[in-house]
Amino acid sequence: MGDLSTDIEKAFDYRGDITLALKDGRAIVGFMSNREPKGAVRCRDPFVEMMVAGSDEKQLFKYSEITKIEFTGEDTAAGKSWEEWMAKEEAKKKNAIKT
Repeated sequence: MGDLSTDIEKAFDYRGDITLALKDGRAIVGFMSNREPKGAVRCRDPFVEMMVAGSDEKQLFKYSEITKIEFTGEDTAAGKSWEEWMAKEEAKKKNAIKT
């Protein structure tokens, strides 16, 4: 993997679960729902927010806590493209007109 900031951006764009390896030895599995590379009011340090597997609440992890990011879940959008979606929508419209 590349540098942490680049990996975080890739993880944010990924539509599946990831695993964060933290400096304290924990492995956090879930979906990255947000990232604040410049920090924010609630946390001045850069952080990510995760929808952690098995929890109903989002959890915050500082960039400084993260040692590694792995793409461990299936990307639900893999292999799907805008063009494919548009073609399916057009086919639905044509079928609706025929009936």
